[in-house]
Amino acid sequence: MADSERRRELAEFIRSRRERRSPEDAGLRVVGQRRTPGLRREEVATLAGLSITWYTWLEQGREIKVSRQVLGSLVPALGLDTVERDHLYRLAGEVPPADPPADPPAPSGIPRPYELLLAHLDPNPSFVVNRRFDVLAWNAGCELILGDLAALPAERRNILWLHFTSPEARAMSLDWEEEAAHTLGLFRAQVGEHILDPDVVALLRGLERASPDFGRLWRRKDLTPYVPQPRTLAHPLLGRVTFEYAKMHIANDDKTVVSYLTPPGSDLDRRLREVLAARGQGG
Repeated sequence: MADSERRRELAEFIRSRRERRSPEDAGLRVVGQRRTPGLRREEVATLAGLSITWYTWLEQGREIKVSRQVLGSLVPALGLDTVERDHLYRLAGEVPPADPPADPPAPSGIPRPYELLLAHLDPNPSFVVNRRFDVLAWNAGCELILGDLAALPAERRNILWLHFTSPEARAMSLDWEEEAAHTLGLFRAQVGEHILDPDVVALLRGLERASPDFGRLWRRKDLTPYVPQPRTLAHPLLGRVTFEYAKMHIANDDKTVVSYLTPPGSDLDRRLREVLAARGQGG
């Protein structure tokens, strides 16, 4: 089968399964009359953690690379059974998984609305951290800033570990020393009375062994209040870029949503979407 024919078959198959899946089956609340049965494109995109633009391109049979991660996210969104799942993978030129694919990384404990918020924020790099600055959930755009988090052991998916041990993170900083001190000041201020909790102590001791820079800056005992301000990065794919930086605390929890934001329709917004599409991550 030629590539163009395969893309067309893939597009038609996905569209047929979207049109047959009811909002109720997908766990969505229906308000008012719907002109056609089945899910809307934006609903499938949200359920799968993709951007509506990228998902639309997929249904249009455009020449884009569909990753195994994206295929895995489409399976539950479209309600595919095992036979349909395997057919989806083969149409995308991938070997079907031996077992049902896992959900995208979003560990338990993140309320469902905040998982959806991360998806809606794409391509703006966004993630959820706890009081230890562990990264618990993230969207596709986040991997452009923090790297392939899924490839790291869970204990290394941590903002402090990334800042002090990742050469890629250091290379993106315009003034690494200042940013490192600022990050530690924020951490000390936010962890507050929990600074002697065993899990926090274990994190700090591990960082002291891994990075002399961490030990040197931590001993300064800086405290830094959070003040919203732009973040500028020297990104290897995007060049020198500036994001608005926002944090939102999750109600009745110790978790925080962190976002690097771009103006909708801006040049940076467009370039983010293009880079994510080229990587097969939507956005």
